[in-house]
Parts: sequence; C-alpha cells; structure tokens
Amino acid sequence: MQRRQILSTLATAAIGAPLGLLSSPAWAAYPDRPVVLVVPFPPGGPADGYGRAFGQALAVQLKQTVVIDNRAGVGGALGVQTVARAQPDGYTLGMAGGGAMVFLPLLMEKEKILFDPFKDLTLLSKMVTTPNVLVVGPRVTAKTVQELIQQAKAQPGKFTIASSGSGTSTHILAELFKQKAGVDMLHVPYKGAAPALQDLMGGQVDVTFVETPGALSFIKSGKVRAMFVTDTRRASWLPDVPSAVEVGLPEVVAEGMYGLVAPPGLPEAVSRQLVAAIDAALKSPELASRFDQFSGVPIPSTGAAFSTYLKGEHDRWLPVIRKGNITLE
Repeated sequence: MQRRQILSTLATAAIGAPLGLLSSPAWAAYPDRPVVLVVPFPPGGPADGYGRAFGQALAVQLKQTVVIDNRAGVGGALGVQTVARAQPDGYTLGMAGGGAMVFLPLLMEKEKILFDPFKDLTLLSKMVTTPNVLVVGPRVTAKTVQELIQQAKAQPGKFTIASSGSGTSTHILAELFKQKAGVDMLHVPYKGAAPALQDLMGGQVDVTFVETPGALSFIKSGKVRAMFVTDTRRASWLPDVPSAVEVGLPEVVAEGMYGLVAPPGLPEAVSRQLVAAIDAALKSPELASRFDQFSGVPIPSTGAAFSTYLKGEHDRWLPVIRKGNITLE
C-alpha cells in the first residue's frame, strides 16, 4: 500500500512538473538520426546550391547526416509551409527566401496566406545574401544606367523591363527602380528568371533584374551587360560593375536573402544546440568558399535579428507594392 502511494505521488508530481524539467533529458542525445533540410526550390539552381553547401557544413557541426528535401512551388512558400507544419523536434529545418517571407505575405489575401512568418515558424538565423544586378540586352544602346534613365525618360513606355513573374522579388525590385529613377517602363512578367534572361538576350525585352548567380555567366560571356549591382559596394565577382550607391540610386540597394527556419514550438534545448551549430557552420571558411561559388555571402545572425530584418523589409516594401499597384496576377 505504501509503495502504491509513493508511485501515485511520483506520477502526480510528474504530471504537474514544468515540461522543460522533464523534456531536457529526452533531447540529450539530439540529434540521434538524420536531420532534414527543406530547400523550397528545385534542384540545380543557385538556391539549391546554397542549401546543399550549408547542409554539408551543418552536418559537420551536428555530427549527423543532413538530408536535402527539395519542395519547390508557390515562389518558395510551399517548402516553408512544409516546415511550419512539421513536428517541432529539431529534425526538420528549412531554407526560406525573401519572396516567401516578405513579398507573398504582403501580396496574398489574409485567408490565403500559407503561413505567418512570425507566428508559424521558429526563426533561427539569416543564412546567405547575394545582390541583384540590373542587366540589359542587345537592343539597349546605353552604356551606363544614367544613360538608360535619360533615354527612358525621353521615351516613356518604350523600354520593357522583364521579371520572373508578377509579384516576385524581381518584379517588386523593378517597380522600386522605376519609382526612384522616375522612369516609365513596361513590365513584362515571365514564368521564372531563365526565360526572362533568354528573351533579354534575344532582344525581345530590354532590361531585367536578376540575382547575381543567375546572370554571372551571361555577363562574363558578353551576352548581357550589367548596369549596376543592388549593393552598397561592388561585388567581388563583378569588380567592374558599379554599385547602386555609385550610380546615384542608394534607395535601390536590395539583397537576395535566404534564412533558416524551423517549426514553431522548438524545445529550448534543441534550439540552443541548433543555433550554435548553425552559427559555427556559417562562420566556417569552407562554407564561405562554397557560397562564393554561387556569388553568395554567409550572414550569421540570431533569430531575433532575423525577425527584426523581416519586419524592416515588410515596412520597406509595402509602400512600393501599394504605389505600383502590384498584384500576383
């Protein structure tokens, strides 16, 4: 009888004990199986390259296999939604781009938004940034962006500016450029950056913004010409191309960004271990070298800093979207 009372008392105490006190030992062996990194883009592109390079660096720090799971769709949002719905056990992480974390939440109707970046995810860290570059095709005679702006002002509506689709980051960046440069260009949306670049090289459109990795080989081969990079300084892989600040367009500084997220409700013990491993991976010279192959720069940060960055981006881009009447259609 006394033994039963003791067991009953222990069980009652366990039920009433704080979850953290009981759960910590359960996570002591984390990770004891492979970790999945959801990359919300198809295999083979620069974003996939960032994900695979980071996955290898993270595996070294965690001393565990990291498996890449490509879940493309809805501008990168489908893969992030997969992460948001996963078990918060530290075995499902995800990459998240600016399109999914910034632009889609601003453009979609509230009832159709796939996830709330601030409520439905654990923000772990920024991961990598890369500047965009304004490139022109063979129809454009301007040698500098200043000449391009002068020509566009003299002939409103004549120049065409392509994007990778309505409501995408390159569309919104194109609108920002038009607003700050004071030019009227006809927007031509494509289904992706690759077809936009193909038509640019073929002379069907005049201008487009693209993340640097997607245009680098075409710039170096002379198939397109770079006007400026959307950064405060020149990019090391395009040393002859001026920055947005140099060409007098500091307000058009804009980066392509990919961050790291996990499901909401991540146990504190797991979160601490993950954040430490992510930070060490992003600070490794080997990963910096791998990212450089895709024109990217690792950006270690904290979850709080990532959240602050996203809120600032929301505040920055919403007026641009409203002024340009940008929609997903």
